[in-house]
Amino acid sequence: MRPARPVLLFFAVLLASALGAAHVPACTNIIIGREATVDGSVITSHTGCAPDCRVHVVPAMTHEKGAMAPVFFGLLDATVPFKTYGEVIGHIPQAEQTYRYFHSAYSHMNEHQLAIAETTMSQREELDADREKGAKQIMTIEQAQAFALQRCKTARQAVGLIGSLVEKYGFLPSAQGSEALAIADPNEAWVMEVFAVGPDWDPESGKAGAIWAAQRVPDDHVTVVPNWSVIKEVDLSDPDSFMASTNYRQVAIDSGWYDPDSGRPFVWQDAYSPPVT
Repeated sequence: MRPARPVLLFFAVLLASALGAAHVPACTNIIIGREATVDGSVITSHTGCAPDCRVHVVPAMTHEKGAMAPVFFGLLDATVPFKTYGEVIGHIPQAEQTYRYFHSAYSHMNEHQLAIAETTMSQREELDADREKGAKQIMTIEQAQAFALQRCKTARQAVGLIGSLVEKYGFLPSAQGSEALAIADPNEAWVMEVFAVGPDWDPESGKAGAIWAAQRVPDDHVTVVPNWSVIKEVDLSDPDSFMASTNYRQVAIDSGWYDPDSGRPFVWQDAYSPPVT
């Protein structure tokens, strides 16, 4: 087995003006497995449409046992004072040890070379949730990214943590829709897609507050995620390549978007983010 190589993260959001991204409301992630690069590096990139975002380093910290971490709404707002994060809309248990990471609109890398890139996708209108209209979900994707970089060393750990956070505290989508993440470490990379569950979700219901699935990018592959769902069939019998929420099919069945008696395979993209015709 060859030694792990560094993750390379190109956060083109810093070059948005030069590339013209400031004028195009689009985000594109490119993920390259370690067997598809010349030097064995795992690569993920994020070309962003948030030209006013600011980057700073948040140091590693220790916290008292039982401390609570604030959940912010407004991490994408560059008009707030630098190194402030918006409105506190909830709290979750704090980790006793957090890692140093680069914080930005979509925080992107930590001291263990865990890297995360983001791109927004469409989702069925029935799944939308709006905080201004009373939705009880509190976990935005940008806040989940920050928590993952604070608490995780590997891509697989980050997928699991983000999944647990959006399920427990409810995924609050952006006005544009659902989210896809490219999550990488020096050894492997994953695409994770997260959908909301609609405006009526209640944290006391016992139901998951999000629908999510993740697929590992094969080591010899290159994958592009351009504001579009790219996960098709999900095979949870292969845990090395797939992870998903327990409700990943059931919401589609209950909503009439998939008939398990049809004889057709369940296609994740068709169920929750069907192509616009």
